Amino acid sequence: MNNHITVMLNDAVEALGVKQGAWYIDGTFGRGGHTRKILEQGGKVIAFDFDQEAIIYGQQTFKSEIIAGDLILVRENFAHLADTIVSLQKNNQVGQINGILFDFGTSTQQLTSQERGFSFEGEGPLDMRMDQRLGVMAKDLLAVIPENQLTELFRVMGGEQEAKRIAKAIKSSKTPIATTKQLADLVSKVKGRQKGKLHPATKVFQALRIAVNTELDNITDMLPQALNVLHYGGKIVTIAFHEGEDKIVKHTFKSWESRNLGKNETKKPEVPSEAEISTNIRARSAKMRVFIKGTHE
Repeated sequence: MNNHITVMLNDAVEALGVKQGAWYIDGTFGRGGHTRKILEQGGKVIAFDFDQEAIIYGQQTFKSEIIAGDLILVRENFAHLADTIVSLQKNNQVGQINGILFDFGTSTQQLTSQERGFSFEGEGPLDMRMDQRLGVMAKDLLAVIPENQLTELFRVMGGEQEAKRIAKAIKSSKTPIATTKQLADLVSKVKGRQKGKLHPATKVFQALRIAVNTELDNITDMLPQALNVLHYGGKIVTIAFHEGEDKIVKHTFKSWESRNLGKNETKKPEVPSEAEISTNIRARSAKMRVFIKGTHE
């Protein structure tokens, strides 16, 4: 069942300016919302995702597009984007890349997965690996990271105001925190009664997920590669949901423009409409930025 709603779907694909028969990269395939839109507009897509479940879903849902050669699914972290594209171009499987899209959000399927440790519901293992090939799980981080570093992690990656008290409670726990329920209950106990719609453990879970999957480092590594593989005049479109993600993109695009590598089209990020937020609450923190690579002189 696909109950994931793609955030800023029309805005992002419109920003790409899809041309008939041209190749585009969807760096974060997820449930294929952006990929489908690009294909519908006549583009061809190389889609990246390091989550095996997402790849299997894509192979089943986009079977005819894959057979037709309009879609290539790659189970790989976008931090390895350049090597993959160079290899595909060397084998004449794809042509020049006319646009690249990254949606740094997490799919509804991942966030609600009890078995994989993303959800507060149920009592799954505290895992949080988007790529099951990664070695370190969230429970491992809680066990090995010192209290002061845990505090910093929750504060910086999650924006958690009670970071210090939560880290202290985790390290003082008589039993290792190994399940989602244990962590959610511990955070709820430290923070007290739930205020508003957000679960008390939301920011702690977010911080751990970002750390386990080295999400910010991957974005930093990927952006220069994206610019390199992109054809002149092509666009890079990013949708970020976390301040840390958006900050990296903002500074990178600004730096590129100052070096005359192209134009930063969004001095201020574009945000979803009130109508979109009212139908999809997860869109509320989305920020979209666009960079156009300078034309070849």
